Amino acid sequence: MSEISALIVIFGWLGFTALVGLYISIKYRKAGTETWFVAGRKLGTAILWLSLGANIYSAYTFLGLPGYTVKFGSKVLAILLYGQLSYILAFLITPKLWQAAKTEGYVTVSDFFEGKYNSKALGLITAIAGGLFSIPYIQLQIQGVGYIIDEAGFGLIDPLLAKLIAFALIAAFTVVGGMMSVAIINALQGAMMLIAIWGIGALLPILHFGSWGAAFSAMQSVKPELLTMSPDILVWVGTTMIGASMGFWMWPNRLHGVFTAKDVKVVKKNAAALSLFQLSQIPIILAGVTAAALFYSGKMQLPLDPSGKPIADYALIRVVSYTFPHWVVGLVGAGAVAAAISTAAALLHTSGALFSRNAYQRVFAPYASGRKLVAVARLFTALIAVVALMLALMSPKLIVYLLLTAYAGVTQFFPGVVLGIWWRKVRKEGVIVGLIAGLIVAILTRVIWYDPMGIFGGLWGLMVNFPLAIGLSYIIGTRHNA
Repeated sequence: MSEISALIVIFGWLGFTALVGLYISIKYRKAGTETWFVAGRKLGTAILWLSLGANIYSAYTFLGLPGYTVKFGSKVLAILLYGQLSYILAFLITPKLWQAAKTEGYVTVSDFFEGKYNSKALGLITAIAGGLFSIPYIQLQIQGVGYIIDEAGFGLIDPLLAKLIAFALIAAFTVVGGMMSVAIINALQGAMMLIAIWGIGALLPILHFGSWGAAFSAMQSVKPELLTMSPDILVWVGTTMIGASMGFWMWPNRLHGVFTAKDVKVVKKNAAALSLFQLSQIPIILAGVTAAALFYSGKMQLPLDPSGKPIADYALIRVVSYTFPHWVVGLVGAGAVAAAISTAAALLHTSGALFSRNAYQRVFAPYASGRKLVAVARLFTALIAVVALMLALMSPKLIVYLLLTAYAGVTQFFPGVVLGIWWRKVRKEGVIVGLIAGLIVAILTRVIWYDPMGIFGGLWGLMVNFPLAIGLSYIIGTRHNA
């Protein structure tokens, strides 16, 4: 019985959230398009805080950060810092975007691009890019759920089956219930995630080494290079911190979540309150330090991939199972599953909205009814879920690698957003050319030439994107006024 107690806790929590999601899905199944897309713009501070927190902090927090700490040590500092920096930008950007969305009826970030620049092409490009770059983010959530169930099941359940059950369940609620279902489920998942993070992560180094500082000392004694900040690492940390912070609020699902707020005061409050979720990465990194010290000293093993290399993303759930009774593994697993599923649900919902509203409607069916749009959004949501699942099964990557590659892409929305908000002379031609060039460079410098000169690929894209957007806008504006 003790061997399945972890699975009982995890699937018990999934069952509870499933019932809540089913209830919300039935309640709002006939709601209008605004309710399906942005929850009727009715969410207050508490629900939005928990919902956005669960939306933002996903499997990469629970599994990616400890795994990255085990593999790369001090480089994980970039992940911690770019989030905090992003909340300064949140005060400047998200209230203005919410106000524009409320006034103009925008429900997606692509609506903003199309409306602000009077360009269906910009709306289409950002919709396709936003949807495609969301796929690796969804993929890493599926992989995270698989790792958790595999470890928590102690070999009793097939991880492929667990992935299919857990992910299909939440994907179904996303398809049927829309944003209201996603928001309520995410609020529950956010609460569970915080309990698991602070209850376990901060305790692990104390139990094994007596204090947080002693855990770092233990890691240094067996793997000192993990705590070394070489010039190359400093360059990568600095450029990733700058580039990813600019991309933080460019994720379509995050702005989609902001648009659900009932007023601009709620948006501003959440810009401050959400930083508390970012601080929750500290105990998770401490758990990674503990796992690294135990792993490199030979006291704890990690599962191996087919090539015989240890899978670092198992670090958190493995150190928990090494330390605590099975039911505690279930509690942490439930929190990690909550983090993964909540983000995946939000990403799926937003991707479906982007493709239906800003691609299908704008290009193929400009007079489509609200009911038709919701139906198409549900179809795209299901298709994207299947694609992400296939990639997770066929092409697994380190979780943080997947996240940062996707970040490099969505970061290219930043020039178009900030120039659209603060520079009246910006032109759509400049934004289109800068965006396309930035996307190409970001992909090349993450996939083909990995972070050249140690500079984050997303920042390489911005270094092309910004000058083109500003320069072409200036040139076109000068000729127009001549």
